[in-house]
Order: sequence, then C-alpha cells, then structure tokens
Amino acid sequence: MTRLQPGICEHAPRVYGSGAALIALLAFQACSSLPIPSEPLTAPEAAPTTPVPVAVVDLAPSALRRLSRDELLTSMQVLVGAAPARAELPSEPRQPHQLLRTSAVPLIQSELAKLYETIKAFAAAQAPAMLKRTGCTQTGEAQRDCLRSWSQGFAEQVLRRPERPEEAAKYLSILSTADGTAEADQGAMQWLLGALFYSPSFVYRTEIGTPLVDAPSRRMLTPSELAAKLSFLSTLGPPDPQLHTLATAGTLADGSARIAEFERLRNTANGKRALSVMLHEWLGANESKLELKSAAYQNGLTPTFPADIRTQADKFIASILSSPEPTVGSLLTSASYVSDPVLAQLTRASLESGVPTGDVPTYQRIGLLMHPQVLSAHTKDNGASPFQVGIFLKSALLCEKVGAPPEGATDLARTDAPAGLSMREALDYKTSAQTVCTTCHAQFAPLGYAFMAFDPVGRFVTQDPSGKAWDLSGSLSADGQELPFASPAELARTLAASRQVQICFGRTALEWSLGRALSAADVARLPTLESTAVNSGGNVVAILKSLIGAPEFAEAQSPTSEVP
Repeated sequence: MTRLQPGICEHAPRVYGSGAALIALLAFQACSSLPIPSEPLTAPEAAPTTPVPVAVVDLAPSALRRLSRDELLTSMQVLVGAAPARAELPSEPRQPHQLLRTSAVPLIQSELAKLYETIKAFAAAQAPAMLKRTGCTQTGEAQRDCLRSWSQGFAEQVLRRPERPEEAAKYLSILSTADGTAEADQGAMQWLLGALFYSPSFVYRTEIGTPLVDAPSRRMLTPSELAAKLSFLSTLGPPDPQLHTLATAGTLADGSARIAEFERLRNTANGKRALSVMLHEWLGANESKLELKSAAYQNGLTPTFPADIRTQADKFIASILSSPEPTVGSLLTSASYVSDPVLAQLTRASLESGVPTGDVPTYQRIGLLMHPQVLSAHTKDNGASPFQVGIFLKSALLCEKVGAPPEGATDLARTDAPAGLSMREALDYKTSAQTVCTTCHAQFAPLGYAFMAFDPVGRFVTQDPSGKAWDLSGSLSADGQELPFASPAELARTLAASRQVQICFGRTALEWSLGRALSAADVARLPTLESTAVNSGGNVVAILKSLIGAPEFAEAQSPTSEVP
C-alpha cells in the first residue's frame, strides 16, 4: 500500500493494526489524487493473528469522525426509509462517566466484521424496494444506463459528496450485471447498496478542511464538511436538500445562517431525537441498562418496559425543549412525566420486588435524575448504588473528576459493622477504616446517599432495610458554597440553580459537538460559552446556538493536550 503524499494527505490519520484498515482507506479516499483499492471491502473470516500493514501518517485527531450507532441508523432511515435494529450494529467503545467519543476512533476488526454482516443482510432485504424506487423498468443496456443514472445521485447522498472517478467505475462495474430481470437487477442493487453503506466515506465523516491562505495553520471546513457537521449535530443524519443547497452556495459560512438552519432542523422528528440523544449522553443514559437488572427487580414490569420508558423520557425531553424555558433547570426539576401511565409500574405501592416500594409525598420524584432511564443507568444490577450515583453526579453535572481509588482500597473496607445500623450508617462505617477512605468518599457519597432509596430500576423503596427512617440529606459543594439539602428533590433543585452546573453543561455541549474531550486548543472558546450558559439560565437551545454560530464551528479543530 502506497504511503500517503504531502498536502492534504499529511492530515490523514495515524493508524495501526488490523482494526484500522477501514480508516486507512478513508485517508486514501480523502486524497483525491491517490487511487483506492479496486476491490470492494470484504470482512475477514476471522481476526488475523498479526497486524495487517496499513498506511502510517499524521493527522489532527478530529479530522475523522466515526458515525455512532444512532447516526448510522438515522442515516440509513433517511436514505433508504429503513434501518437495521440498533443492536445489530457494533456498539461503540465507552468509558464510564464520559460522553461518547467519535473523533479519531476507528472501528476495530470485530466491529468491522459485525458491520459487514449487518450491511450485507440489510442490502439484501432492501434491494427489491430500492429497485422499485429507481423507476427503472427497461431491459439490457437501457436498464443499466437507467440504474447508473439513478445511482450517481444516490451515491452522492450516501457518501455526502460527489463520487470520484474510480468510485464511479466501481459502481458501474457492479451494475453491469443488471439486465432488466428481477434476479439480476436485485442482485446488482444488493451489491451496490452493500458497497455504498460499507464505504469508509459513509461510516466516517471528515473534518479535514482546507488551509486559509493568510493563516495556513487554520483550516476551514469545506462546504460539504460544514453541512455534515451541522446536520449530524442537529439531526444525527446527513444534510437534507435545503442544507445541501445552502452549503453549495457558501451560505453556511455565516454563523447566523447556521443558527437559522439549526432552528429549522431541531424542530423536525430527527432533530428532536438528536437533542434527546445528546441529553441522554450527558446523563450517561443513552444505552439502556433496565433489562440488565436482577430478576427480582423485573417483577411486575412489562416486557416492553425498557423501550417504553426510553420513549417516555424522549417525550419528556422534547416537551421541555419546546417549552418557554428549555433549560437544564427545567430538565432537572419538572415533574410533568411522573403521571405518565408507563411510570405507574414503578411508582404505585407494590411488593413485587420483595420489599415495599412506591412513591411517597415526602420524597417527591422530579426531573431526569429521578427518571428510571437515568437512575437505572447508574445502579448495580442488584442492591443500592449510592457511590456510583454520587460519582456520576460529580462528573456529569459538576464537571469534577473523581480519581481512581488507591491500590488495595477494597481490602481496607471494614467488615465488622455492628448490628442495627441503617444502610447509610453501614456504608459510612465500611469506608471509615482510614483517612484516605473517608476523604475520598466525602467527595461523592453525600450526593449519592440522596438517591439510595431508589432500587436498580428506579422504584422508591419506602423504608431503610434496618427499619429506620431514610436519611437522604447532605450538602452540595458548588458555586463556592456548601449548599444543604434534605431530599433528592431538594438536591435536584439546588443543582438546577447552580451556575457551576450550567457552565458544566456548556462544556459538555462543546465536547459533544467535537466528539472528543476538550483540549488546550479549545480553552479560548470557553469564556463566551460559559457566559452564554449562565446568562441564559442554562438554556440548552441558546447554548447550542452559541456553539453553532461561533466562527470556530466552521473550522477543523486540532486538539493539543486534554484539559481537566
């Protein structure tokens, strides 16, 4: 494989090993002067025992963005009118208490193999319908010409750019087997769909840009890259015709035009879903964990409960973001979802989990932090999880990292707790062996204790296992103050009013738009963003508009060192 050449090619990724073959090929495709392999990509029988040689070159890490599962599904739905099941696509690599990273994250060998099989089956299933969609009903050469004419426009939609000569030749070769008979035409369409949807230019998108003449160190996104960046942030899918037209005309170079398009797109069905996915990612709840909980907690829940509760959470988020106050505070404090019939499976008085459960007036359920979709994302499969919840709150809402416990910390836990202690007293005793233990747990335990009455699926357990009354009180260190609270609802309201939480959400939104952690190169953007977050009262839409309208949105971002 030829080493990439200078110019734009020096901005191709440094990739290694068998899992990088697809991303390496995209680097070749990004360099229009270089050929791509003439054979279509195929999935290997099994992962090789030694790395496959690939190009090794340098690139700013944000230049390639892997499409997430949500983006793949939305793109296929937009382009074809159907999509595989989400579980059939390779899951993304994730780290605890961290937004999904898509920048410079290549598909590894096992992910490529799963993607190949999924696209192969999808292409076979959709070929008949797509063939009808072409309107081509001729025979012989006329049929091939008709299909080729249609495929040019479709390929441009899938690849999010015009096809290149070598690609055009490949697709023409695939369609050469069509002859007007159902079997031959459907076979050709199946192979065409497979080649397009397994193409690196579909699975990844670029943010390479072109250098400014008077400032070569800065690279402005190309019109198609800018349209894709705005569209995937706004809708999880490719640009629609209006956005494509504006991009071609150069209109999206103007921040106000980008904001206007975001406003249009966010009110579409895919736009609402995109915002919901972003907020679920913020709260670590985009991947449902409900179905993973122990059988005792599943008692009394319908088989469709996990899907129904996600749908309900999406509806709640959409209602807040379309309200006069689409703020972080409203998301954390509104109780409008609690009366939904889906929630009744959890909120009614019950013994189905083996202990008395049911919402009580003393401890009001409000906001997303007490929504089952979010609670279940941060609880163990069995038992209470105050420490996990506390660490999540510190990380996601306050942007404060909790360091890893010291080596051997588990062995320090006290195991001789006296009888009769409440759950909270027992956990405090267990973690009080040494100062290092109490100091560490003091960072997050008080926040988590506020939620320890909720079981793994989000039911409220009405009484502490010891028989004592719950003690869910504590204090929050935020905004330079110690802010006391007596219940999870009070904590949620305190967080909702915090400037620190608003600023943290602004940073989270920037990370989401970049697909990576913030770096030193992004620090200059933070004052304006943080000012918008605070002055708007944590208005989610205003924060996103600030990001989209900023000049930096139209530039290829080259992160340096990560910032805390």
